[in-house]
Amino acid sequence: MRSLTRALCGALLALAAALMLAACAAGSHSSQRSDAVSPTEGTSQPSSAANQPSATASTSGLAPASANTVLPPPAAPAAAAVTTASAPPAGGLPLEEPTGSASQVITVVAQSTSSTTGVLQAWDKAPDGSWLKVGGAVLAHLGSSGLSAHDREGLSATPIGSFTLTQAFGADANPGTALPYHVTTPADWWISQYGGPYTSMYNTMQTCSGTCPFTQGNPNEHLHSETPYYNYAVVINYNTSPVVQGAGSAFFLHVNPDGKPTAGCVSIAQSNLISIMQWLNPAAQPRILIGIG
Repeated sequence: MRSLTRALCGALLALAAALMLAACAAGSHSSQRSDAVSPTEGTSQPSSAANQPSATASTSGLAPASANTVLPPPAAPAAAAVTTASAPPAGGLPLEEPTGSASQVITVVAQSTSSTTGVLQAWDKAPDGSWLKVGGAVLAHLGSSGLSAHDREGLSATPIGSFTLTQAFGADANPGTALPYHVTTPADWWISQYGGPYTSMYNTMQTCSGTCPFTQGNPNEHLHSETPYYNYAVVINYNTSPVVQGAGSAFFLHVNPDGKPTAGCVSIAQSNLISIMQWLNPAAQPRILIGIG
């Protein structure tokens, strides 16, 4: 009986030891899982009891997530600012000059008032009111004194502003423009004398041979002899309505044969000028805008 009791006690002791060892092994395995780093850490995955971040994750300044917390996605980096102040608006003109009722516009843009060259571009007005480029940009030669918003006689500066284009002339035959076109003769002059007896003639074309009521020479221009500059020309209607005596005269869009600055006109290559003259349409009330951009 004693031997049976001893045997039974030994068996119970062995069973208790086995149960204690199993419990210790289970505790050690659970401890290893709680210290493991979740493979989804740093993403916006839902947390669970098995993949909560360890206590070291709180060093980022965020509280550890609870079992039911969904971490928000990281904030997207701020987009880089895009500077567009120097660019014209889509469908817009590069100069803020009035266009009136024009549906055809020529812009001449210089970098500064001291520039003697600029960029000339033709534009058509679209039905929605935007402006569409016609052809490519063209190099334009300007006054030897640059540009001015306050032109006057004797100042070789190209006037700044918005001006209508209503007539053309040239020593050569009409190249195909719809503008009223005058083929010049030796009797044609543009008058730059002003005041007194010249008041009514100032800044207009006058035709006279023999004895004339104006000087047949400087400061007036003998249009027919000024070739190849005036092979073709479009009158820029600066100081024409009203005419202010002495405020400047004889401004044209004309041929540039030599790449030199002008006395205040806008000049371009003859082939480009012919193309523009063929495009111009009086019904479109065309204008030329000249300025800094």
